[in-house]
Amino acid sequence: MSEFCRVMGDMISTARGMTGLAPIMPSVAMLPATPIMPPVAPIILIATLFVLIIMFVILITNLLSFQRLPINKELHGTEEPLVSVLVPARDEAQSIERCVRSLVAQTYTRLEVLVLDDHSSDTTAAIVQKIIASLPPQQQGRLRLLQGVELPQGWVGKNFACHQLAHYAIGDYLFFTDADTVHTPQTVASVLFTMHKRNVSMLTAQPAYELKSLGEQLVVPLIAFTIMTLLPIALIPKRPEPSLATGNGQLICFKRDTYTRIGGHEAVKNRILEDVLLARATKAVGLPILFADAQDLVQCRMYRSFREVWLGFSKNLFAFYNYSFPFATVALLFNFFLFVLPPLLLLIGLFIPLSLLTLALAAAAYLLAVAMRSLLLFHFKGEQRVLMLLLCFLHPVSIALECLILLNSIRWHYRKRGTVWKGRAYLTGN
Repeated sequence: MSEFCRVMGDMISTARGMTGLAPIMPSVAMLPATPIMPPVAPIILIATLFVLIIMFVILITNLLSFQRLPINKELHGTEEPLVSVLVPARDEAQSIERCVRSLVAQTYTRLEVLVLDDHSSDTTAAIVQKIIASLPPQQQGRLRLLQGVELPQGWVGKNFACHQLAHYAIGDYLFFTDADTVHTPQTVASVLFTMHKRNVSMLTAQPAYELKSLGEQLVVPLIAFTIMTLLPIALIPKRPEPSLATGNGQLICFKRDTYTRIGGHEAVKNRILEDVLLARATKAVGLPILFADAQDLVQCRMYRSFREVWLGFSKNLFAFYNYSFPFATVALLFNFFLFVLPPLLLLIGLFIPLSLLTLALAAAAYLLAVAMRSLLLFHFKGEQRVLMLLLCFLHPVSIALECLILLNSIRWHYRKRGTVWKGRAYLTGN
């Protein structure tokens, strides 16, 4: 072995001494560091930045035009119609008491609150019954507890619960809200006042979200981010196109004749995103709707852990893309190139030489996305502002989680059991 090493050493020395070889073969240490990223990267980033700028403009326009529901505005005298507040509830023992007590305490006088227990396996019904027994004399009769019947085939559970509630309601207005919401005493009065003032047949609104766990803080704000950066809110009450509509089941109020005209929840009985579809149906028959900011009036804690976030968004996300695999695939690529690729390139640049143009464009795209999320943070009220501001810099992580949830939502759709939620399985489809 030593003889082999000596012979090889002599051969290398001889090669180094060959005429002209040394200048032609510089050492690796002498090679300049050159960018290895293909030139297509800056082109992709320029396109990405262009789209982000458009989204930024939409966001700013929406923040300036998003109508906030007023506080302490009420109808008076003969203008006061009867309002039915309708709450579907299934296994809501953690939140139902706060919700119901806030609704019973409304300042609006002509009001009935109906809660439908949709075969809960916990103490939801008992909690509501206890509230009824404890009501003071002036609020007696305001609250009723209904027991849901068996879910028929072809219905989504919440939709059938809302359908039953509408059947029992006697109000001129149907005010649907979720059991995980909490309302200030002025909520119903403000909604009625705004509907009369703006002369709309349906009003839906964005509440303030309570975000406690890290999973909630990372993912739930994407609801507002998606709406506020993609949908021109100012056009919703002005344009007739159903595509320019959105709905939020946490607060959605119909004139009764409007609800009847569009077919109510029966028209969307097997659809997961029934609130959005009801809003579009209202527009489709030529009736005006309004999407408003209700953060001063309504709070909602949708989920209480990352597991609940994962399951809840998995139920809804593929439905948001109308169960279209091509549409969902485009959305995945859209999110990757806009929000994940720029910071990914910045990380790669720490280890592999990239051009200054690529790094500058990637940094600009990343910071613009962070700026958009930060603007939304300051617009919508919430707790733990410092932490939430820091989490804005993890926006790519939020988007990556959303993409993973969308993939899981697609998996749920195509498996034999379909979508599963609160112990029920739905074979989702168009």
